[in-house]
Amino acid sequence: MIAAEEAEALAAWGRTPSVVRLLAADPGAGALLLDGVAPGVPVHGQDWEPEQLATLLRRLRECGPAERPYEGSAVRPLAHRVGFLYDLALRRAGPDRPEAEIRLRRARALALELAASAPVTRLVHGDLHPANVLHGPGGRLVAIDPRPAWGDPDFDAVDWALDGVSCAAELAERAGRLAELVPGLRADRLRDWAGALGALTGEARLRAGHEDARTRFLLGS
Repeated sequence: MIAAEEAEALAAWGRTPSVVRLLAADPGAGALLLDGVAPGVPVHGQDWEPEQLATLLRRLRECGPAERPYEGSAVRPLAHRVGFLYDLALRRAGPDRPEAEIRLRRARALALELAASAPVTRLVHGDLHPANVLHGPGGRLVAIDPRPAWGDPDFDAVDWALDGVSCAAELAERAGRLAELVPGLRADRLRDWAGALGALTGEARLRAGHEDARTRFLLGS
């Protein structure tokens, strides 16, 4: 199923240089042949410019299908992706941390509400964090490994809005800047998405022993 979803999305984005190119696919065998990306260094752990990211986000929005899911699509609604992420986080939290379960269930409800209220529906990458974006030729950013969904395209900007931020003012500044650069992206929705999905990153940081200001901010405390 994942291979079919990814192949469909990569084919839809086939004309943009900001997504890795699909050369061949055998979804039944779970096999995809992808073009190389040079230099191919992940953005994770490195500085990045909002203007570079904005180009990637614009191209994802422009080149993906603009209509609601068509009949026969392997790609599912964004609510499915949201549910999967929170189910995974709840399993990792375990039964011994009721406060984490309460936090995650509250955040999940907010995220599902946002998924249901999308002002537009686009093909969403679904896993566009800095480790899934590579430095490509000519300094452009290239997305890889989508977990695509049909839904609110602002979802794809969340990890970048939260990257390195530790307070509401920093989040507001980042969201505002991206909204200036990406037509259609709404700063208010991006902040709302960040407030909901930040709990996922915050819980992961807490499990790893990072009880700092950034973790407390992500957890909304």
